[in-house]
Amino acid sequence: DMANHSSDQPNCKLTLIDPEKDDAWFALEATRPITAGKELVISYGSGVDSSVELFMDYGFVPSTNRIDSIMLEKGGDDAIKSLDGWTTTLEEDKTMFEMSKDDPVLQKILRFRIRLKESYKK
Repeated sequence: DMANHSSDQPNCKLTLIDPEKDDAWFALEATRPITAGKELVISYGSGVDSSVELFMDYGFVPSTNRIDSIMLEKGGDDAIKSLDGWTTTLEEDKTMFEMSKDDPVLQKILRFRIRLKESYKK
């Protein structure tokens, strides 16, 4: 990992230095003043990616993502209409997440399901 993600408050961007060369370098470039000791964060993707897209493209699910609830409100042909078809409840997923500390893959899956289900509650 290079930097952590923030959809809402990135304070840096990833800049490619000398992209014409095969051995180009990357740098984190501040996009606003950053106080000493503050975490450097970038926005992975376009900045308007859903948790599904971030999971598929980068392998993580952010703890919060305002885009999820916006996409659910917008709907569309591919939108899940309700949580009725799920075999577990949000509470059961949270319990399984707490019990799966030794399985990072299962934690990613559960984190995604929890985020999705929480988006429906809003």
